Formats: sequence, C-alpha cells, structure tokens
Amino acid sequence: MSNNMEKAADANFTLYTVAQMQEAERRAETEHGIPLAQLMDSAGRGLSDAAADMLPDAGAAVGIFCGSGNNGGDGYVCATYLMKKGIKVQVWGIGHEKLRDGSLAKNAAGAFLLAGGKINPVSAELKTEDVRCGLVVDALLGTGIGRPVSGLYAHAVGIINAVAIPVLSCDLPSGVDADTGQVMGDAVKADRTLVMGLAKRACALPPGCNCFGKQSLCDIGLPQQLVDQI
Repeated sequence: MSNNMEKAADANFTLYTVAQMQEAERRAETEHGIPLAQLMDSAGRGLSDAAADMLPDAGAAVGIFCGSGNNGGDGYVCATYLMKKGIKVQVWGIGHEKLRDGSLAKNAAGAFLLAGGKINPVSAELKTEDVRCGLVVDALLGTGIGRPVSGLYAHAVGIINAVAIPVLSCDLPSGVDADTGQVMGDAVKADRTLVMGLAKRACALPPGCNCFGKQSLCDIGLPQQLVDQI
C-alpha cells in the first residue's frame, strides 16, 4: 500500500467508538459529498494493496472470506482489485445470495461477479484443506457484531484460524467487539489487521486487541477537518 494511505496504528492514535465512526461516514456523505460507496472502494483498494504486500508467493492465490455486511463488501472490492492486479483469488461468501438490492455489499459483490469473479458459498462441508491459498483475508464480520459468533460464521472463523498461512483481517478481526474488545464467542486470530478510517477502541482493549496482530490504519478518504470534529 502506498505510504500516504497507511500508517501504523500505535499508541498515539485516538480511539473512536462505532457510533463515532458511523457519524464520520454519515457526515462525510451529507456534508462533504463523499458517497459511502467511495469510502468502501477506498477501503477495498487499501485492503487489496495490503494483501498483495503480504502474499508470500506472487503466484499464489488470495483466499477471501466475505460476510453479508459492509465488511464483506470491503472484501468483494478487495477481490476485484486483486484480480485487476493479476492476482488469483478464491472467494467464499456467507449470505451473498440474499444481499439486499441496492446495498453497498450487494453492489460490491455484483461488481466482483461482473469482473469475472466467482463466489463460493461457505457451507458446513467446507474444510481447512479446501483453502489452497498463500494468504487469507478475513472480511466476515465488522463493527456491527452484536451477539456471539455462531453458525456458518463460527465455522468460517474456525477454518481461518486453522489454516497454516498468513491471515489479514479487514477493519478488525471477525468476532471482536469494536467498542469493548470482547471476543464474542470466538474470533479470528490475525497476523495483521488493516483498520479502516478511524482506530477502534478494540485496537487497545484486551482480550480482543490480542487478535489483531500487526495493526495498520488505512486512510479511506475521511476529511481531516471532519475527523478533528468527531
């Protein structure tokens, strides 16, 4: 990733709540004319740059696990950018066939499919050995988590934690509560986490902060004037 888009999320960074991040995104659109889709595009592009940097073998594929929310949307955008870079991708989705028409995640998944991508559904039959990649990107669950991880999401988290390859999480490791740092049943143990826009409280709160690995902050295009007001 270019140096102007990413900074280390060290102790000097201000930490924000989920509500503050949502306010920043809302005001970026209503007061500064920056569409939410543009913020997602910047997040997905930054994630693709980080994934390309982490990929140990240029010929290996990047495996991306996408949920049904905006975190998953970031993952689909990432997959599209990686394909444009000539990097092979394997994408597994949860709930992609039921995404709401007009939602950011639906549009991102549709753009990925139009670019020639394929979404493999996460099922209970999916096994760790099915993930034949050089890197896994975790874009399952973001800041909206409100209950313990269960069902196919828990299955996917277990697979990600069992693979013997590097793991990159989008915004925060899936299963970590962004405000409290609590692990909601189970959480991805990432080697690196690319935090989107503003550093979340969980970046510094145990036990969740121990799941992040190396932390980096991605500039998704929030105006600094707006950030200073939050």
